[in-house]
Amino acid sequence: MANRMVGSATINTPKQLYKYLLRECENLPKHAQQFYKHSVKQSFKQHVSESDEERIQQIMEKALLDAKWVIQKKKMNFEKVVSEITNSSNSQFWNAIGIWMRNPHVVNRRILASQELLMIQVNCDVLDIFEHVERLTIQPDDLKRDSTSGDVKYLLDTLDIAEYCQVQCTANPIKTINDDKIYLCVKKLLPRNTQIFSPTLEFIFIDKKSVSVTSFHKPIDLSKQSLGLNTAYRIQHHEYASTCINVCKLNDNYSRTCDWFKSKFFPRLIKWINNENDNTGPRISSLSLISVEKYTLLYNRLKEKYGTEMVNVWPENTDPAKFVYEDVAIATYLLLLWEKERLEKGTKELQSFVDLGCGNGLLVYILSSEGHTGTGIDLRRRKIWDLFPKSTHLQVGTIIPSSDTVFPNVDWIIGNHSDELTPWIPVIAARSSYECRFFLLPCCAYEFDGSKYRRCNAAESQYSEYMSYVKSVCEDCGFFTLMDRLRIPSTKRTCFVGWKRTHTKENIVALDANIQRIINARSQMESVRTDAANSELWSASFKPRNSTEQTRNCTQLDKGLILEIVNIVVAHLLRVSCRIPLERKPGKTWNAGGQIGIGEVAKLIAPGMLQQLRNECGGLQTLLKNHSHIFCVAQGKVQFRIPGTVHRHLGKKKKRRKNASTPLRKVKPCWFHKNHPDGCPALEIDCDFQH
Repeated sequence: MANRMVGSATINTPKQLYKYLLRECENLPKHAQQFYKHSVKQSFKQHVSESDEERIQQIMEKALLDAKWVIQKKKMNFEKVVSEITNSSNSQFWNAIGIWMRNPHVVNRRILASQELLMIQVNCDVLDIFEHVERLTIQPDDLKRDSTSGDVKYLLDTLDIAEYCQVQCTANPIKTINDDKIYLCVKKLLPRNTQIFSPTLEFIFIDKKSVSVTSFHKPIDLSKQSLGLNTAYRIQHHEYASTCINVCKLNDNYSRTCDWFKSKFFPRLIKWINNENDNTGPRISSLSLISVEKYTLLYNRLKEKYGTEMVNVWPENTDPAKFVYEDVAIATYLLLLWEKERLEKGTKELQSFVDLGCGNGLLVYILSSEGHTGTGIDLRRRKIWDLFPKSTHLQVGTIIPSSDTVFPNVDWIIGNHSDELTPWIPVIAARSSYECRFFLLPCCAYEFDGSKYRRCNAAESQYSEYMSYVKSVCEDCGFFTLMDRLRIPSTKRTCFVGWKRTHTKENIVALDANIQRIINARSQMESVRTDAANSELWSASFKPRNSTEQTRNCTQLDKGLILEIVNIVVAHLLRVSCRIPLERKPGKTWNAGGQIGIGEVAKLIAPGMLQQLRNECGGLQTLLKNHSHIFCVAQGKVQFRIPGTVHRHLGKKKKRRKNASTPLRKVKPCWFHKNHPDGCPALEIDCDFQH
């Protein structure tokens, strides 16, 4: 054997090598020493009894790798990068870890979704797993199966960790109490941008006894960037004392890693630990009804195919980045949901659909372009409709729930933010045909008669209570209803899927009568039969929205009402004397007035006046913000805006003029110059308005 350098020692013979390894084992943590000493001795015995020269060489090479690994272990010192006193229990800590493990995309925006491959009890130290991860070579097609398929042995063999694992977990160990075992969770992280980032394996080492979690990552495609950090880190909790994060300093990106922990990850973790109510009630996982891996691939394909083009040509006044990518995400979800349905039914025929309240029609365009036959119906036409091909069928029409608004030849009814039609979507699906199903994504809360939904339980949010109400309607309509959460840029992401019927065809008549009783109970008037149309209206009191979009930003209110509210607020602010010196007027002061909360302002205004603001978007706050030349409204508080500071307070930059030497043409008169007791505190040349 040739001389080899291992650390600072020179190895001349096999015996020297094994003695060196045994000495190095003394530098390992005590609980790991015995295991590695045994491994070294076993290797030496194998070498002594071996006569094949080639085999001896293989054993020696393996020993060298072990030597390098032992030395590396000595260097894997975890260094504390951030810590905070947390007067919280171990249970609170594990709840927070559970939230993080379910939602890694919240703290790492590179991640689109994650998939748990394996959760298993282990009988080794974290360093043993780390060793195998470092050596692991995985091909993209190696992990097509996960633990849900029941093929745990395949996963263990692929990851080369079978020797360290004991039993697969039937329950989530994060939730177990009085547990001192060690677990390994293997997750597959999927990227938002598949061009730059690789799907990445995350190994999470859960030590219930020491109340710590250690995580490290392994990219599957080595030609792309990892979704996780390039070093291991450990989250350590001390009950009713502190929580900290320790990072293994192994690379040059150490300082950048520390910054991310301090500014992004750790503050969110502490928030989850302190929020004891965050884990109450049943939790709906996101994208639980479809394959997240298929979702990632399809979403990126559709985003590239439709997203960029639509954002560039978007003719509406709304934000294209939000609406375009939201509809791309919903289309991705529906396409995979329908693929799942076809597999269950054993058919290749693509589903048909109708989108009630289709809005900009982009969802209809994408689904139609992907081969599904469908129609979108909305109260009014949008500019973007003209950009879609003829294969995208969009109609202007008012949907009034009746026997005329059923779709017997359609497979799926879609209600995507369908407002007053929200509770009607399962009803329309139920009465269209026995085979018809629905997808419903509620937003604004409406009743069957078109009025706004009023919650009954003050202890629950209106959105949460309305979701329960909608689910009960879906089930009363005879649907086995599934709930899921979409990955869209919206706070209202919970959707309902009417997957199949809970009754036989023979019970349709009885069920239909029950549906009508529910509608009548929630409407002001019972259903009637209209002579003109010769069709039955399912709710005579239903009121659809106006086909023309109304301006509801307080600008169309009576001018006298607006002036009276402004004067009330001004008078209240001036009651407080807050004299400030004027820089441009030496020796003079100006009353900047006091400050008042929006809620207190509401108490100053007569109920009849407030009633006129209820139909406006934003109400009182919007009205005051419309007068930004007078008031500064921020964080629920109102005060005078000092003249000459309008652009600075609004966070805007003044537009650069072509000829800066030309005096600025001021059109709007200065309110303070005419109405404030002290006049305008700014000189006319400094003021943004005309004196």
